[in-house]
Amino acid sequence: MNDGLAHTAARLFDAFWSAGISNPGEAVEQVSHLLYLRELDQLQLAWEQGKIPERGPIFSADEQHLRWSHLIRMTPQRMFATVADEVFPWLRRQTFDGVAYSQHIRDARFTIPKPSLLSKVTHLLEETLSAEPHRAGELYECILDQVSGAGRYGAFRTPRQLVDLMVAMTMPGPGDEVYDPACKAGDFLFSAAQYVRQHGTETSAQEAAAARGDRIHGFEIDITMLRVSSMRLMLQGFESTDLRYRDLLHKGETTGDGCASLVLSTPPFAGSVDTGDVAPGLLDVVRTKKAELLHVAAILRLLRPQGRAAVIVPQGVLFGSSKAHIELRRRLVEEHGLEAVVQLPTGTFHPYAGVQTSILFFTKDAGPAEEVWFYEVKSDGWSLDSRRTPLLAEDKLGPAPDSTLDAADHTRNNLPDVLKRWSQRKSSERRRSRSEQSFCVSRKEISEQGYELSLARFRQIQVAQQSARDGIRLGDFAQVFGGSVSTSDIDKESDTEADVRSRVLTTSALTSTLPDVADLPVRRDARDPRHRLQQGDIVGRDLAGARHWTILPGEYDGVQPGQGLLVVRLTEELLPLEYVAAYMASPLAEEQLPKYGTVPRVRAAGMADVWVPWCDGTAADIRASLSMLEEGEHEAARIQGELQRMRMRIFESGTSASRRGRLDEAASISSLTAQSLRRQNDPYKLFQESYPYAIARAVRKFRHSRSLAEKHEAAIQCAESLILSLGIMSLALAADRGRVDLPQIDQWKESVARGGVSLGHWVGTFKAVVEDFRQHGDAAAGLVEAAARKKGGKGLIADLDQLIALRNKIRHGAGPRTRAEFEKSLEKIERLMLSSLSGCAFLATTRWVHAEQLRWLPDTGKFRVSGPSLMGDHPDFAPVAFDTAHPLADDRLYLITPQEQPVPLTPFCLLSDCPTCLAPELYYPDRLNNSTALLKSLDRGHELESDTVLSALRAWGTP
Repeated sequence: MNDGLAHTAARLFDAFWSAGISNPGEAVEQVSHLLYLRELDQLQLAWEQGKIPERGPIFSADEQHLRWSHLIRMTPQRMFATVADEVFPWLRRQTFDGVAYSQHIRDARFTIPKPSLLSKVTHLLEETLSAEPHRAGELYECILDQVSGAGRYGAFRTPRQLVDLMVAMTMPGPGDEVYDPACKAGDFLFSAAQYVRQHGTETSAQEAAAARGDRIHGFEIDITMLRVSSMRLMLQGFESTDLRYRDLLHKGETTGDGCASLVLSTPPFAGSVDTGDVAPGLLDVVRTKKAELLHVAAILRLLRPQGRAAVIVPQGVLFGSSKAHIELRRRLVEEHGLEAVVQLPTGTFHPYAGVQTSILFFTKDAGPAEEVWFYEVKSDGWSLDSRRTPLLAEDKLGPAPDSTLDAADHTRNNLPDVLKRWSQRKSSERRRSRSEQSFCVSRKEISEQGYELSLARFRQIQVAQQSARDGIRLGDFAQVFGGSVSTSDIDKESDTEADVRSRVLTTSALTSTLPDVADLPVRRDARDPRHRLQQGDIVGRDLAGARHWTILPGEYDGVQPGQGLLVVRLTEELLPLEYVAAYMASPLAEEQLPKYGTVPRVRAAGMADVWVPWCDGTAADIRASLSMLEEGEHEAARIQGELQRMRMRIFESGTSASRRGRLDEAASISSLTAQSLRRQNDPYKLFQESYPYAIARAVRKFRHSRSLAEKHEAAIQCAESLILSLGIMSLALAADRGRVDLPQIDQWKESVARGGVSLGHWVGTFKAVVEDFRQHGDAAAGLVEAAARKKGGKGLIADLDQLIALRNKIRHGAGPRTRAEFEKSLEKIERLMLSSLSGCAFLATTRWVHAEQLRWLPDTGKFRVSGPSLMGDHPDFAPVAFDTAHPLADDRLYLITPQEQPVPLTPFCLLSDCPTCLAPELYYPDRLNNSTALLKSLDRGHELESDTVLSALRAWGTP
């Protein structure tokens, strides 16, 4: 998206905000009306120039003063009066053939409150579009992007990447009549019209009509959305689209049955319609009040025979157990050639809807489906939290990215793979296992499963078949039942004298800690439940999330189970009770649990078919191992709780000295605990996962080296990467603080200019910068504390000095030759390396971030920066975003301190694709010549030339 147009869109919203209009929807509506007026002026001008004589004039002779081109020359006060008193009443009266927007403006209101705002908005639009009028559509897209996360407008958008995927999979052609019966902001219609235009040749009248949008049709019951979609399509050149106010579900509406050859839509995910109000033809398809089912039925009526559809539906449509759910799915499979079910990840429609969804692809009257193709989309290229931020660079997003995706990219963007495997659904896809991301299921098997279309269901069948070979069915050795006491039967008042048999264990009471029986609520009446709880029952919740599977103690004998409770009671102890409870809490068991409803719940009856895997060993041995595991978990939780309490005690009343004493005590105990845990595990794993990329990758190489010589070399490279990283941070912090007048920094500059910087120069720079910051009372992002000298002259700097000496000795030819020498040398280097890495724990509290996108946030007055975080050893850097008061440069590397302060690492370090290994590498300046800077990668030594770094270092004062 063009940065200039995005900036204009942001300025428009800033102007509305400053004038007191905080609702972004209102701002969009007012801008839409003004753009419409400008487009009418453009049509008038085209008629005056003889380009469209068949249309006739828009403005009569006495209406010329209402034209956009006249208004922008008026004073703000006169413009405001003319627009309010004459232009808007005139707009509401006019209807123009071939201009969809004119059909939806009859009740439009002018709500801009003052002349200064109207003047500013009109002149911003004119300033942007006068030079490039053809870019009005792009500007409007930028405006819509600005509000895609705002209120109701965001809820009316289907993620663009999914829209483009569905369009690419259905491939609309110039002969298609494309419909969206719930068009909202026109996402599908716009994408389909673009697809036809891009893939057509316009050699026929049919293709020319398609290019104008003659074959694009949309229905919507929200007039504001009709205006947005019609304006959007008109500005993109699809002025002949057919957009109408219409509700297909209700009686009395003209539906246009059998008109569509392609339907693309995201109907509402929930709702209900009174049976008496439902269009009669829909009830012939499926008798229900549920809007999500009626919309699919309406789409079937809208389609002509052999018409195609791609529709996003809530997951409940796929596994709902009502007669209407089953009948609709049966019709799709047996009569309408259901081709595919593409399951979308939970979070796709965040933050507006948390329900999981799937895309259904079917063809009306195509007959029974031979095979149905299933694909589980795990990631669509964007995060699945409420912010929905991109996980990859822009050229790797969407179903047809500009750049090729590798295996790691695929884990973040599955859509290109969906498109690829969709084309193979009738060939190689039919041979894939159900444990893979996509597979096919026969119509016969779908029928046997009651026409359930949940991808997880067919995976469960495979898991059950596999488990049957190495496990036992839960129903064969346990009774499973659900709680029956309704919340309406429970007394809300506590009763300490009540008998245990009148107590009820409710789902809200079942948490990670089982409550005392005396604290349980009491049932109001004396009726007996179908079942009572007893010692040894395994209880959990039927609602997805934290089920809290728990074994009941003896004091729960006779307690009544509340609704929503699942109870597993062993009738034969073929496996230890504790083992069964642990397995029920595992992800493997969760995958097998049959779920139903829009908010997925578990039925007790379906749990009988869960397969529990066997475990070798006696019951006593298995119990002992589980007890040891539980003991470790409790101890870890106890330690964490104690550390949290120590943290809180730091701030208790007392003197400053006592407070510092408590802080040091907490830090020492925490450090000792961490060191103890690291020694018992792999001591390097923490560094590999949380330190800057160059160090982390060197640590990974050290951990995975096989031979003694490889491990020895990897240890040296790890030390080099650590020294270079510390030196880079030192120079960056010194430059950022303006304290660069140090002799050691001058020596570093001269070394770069002379032909090479030694590791000794890097360490010397690090020492000097740290001492300078210490004298000025600056923590320097943790460098000063890490470099502090310890008793006996020990510490990080002493370790680095010894590492430099050992490294230089080895690099200059005095390295080990025999196995015994390698072992002795490695022991010495590894001791120093581990001590140095441990002494640099502050590195895990900072972040190296490559800034790629910058966005102004008018609500907070800050800039939102996003880009990959170069932390940890994996080259597929995790995306991060943070806010800063100052703008950062794009395509630059920054150190983010623990206080969230960005410090530029450029020109001392930069991220670039390596021309040798074709992977992203971190580079530092090694030497300069007359024409360029020669850079080296931090842990591989690959070289790269950079004129930009040369210029930056020259400007910085490097000779």
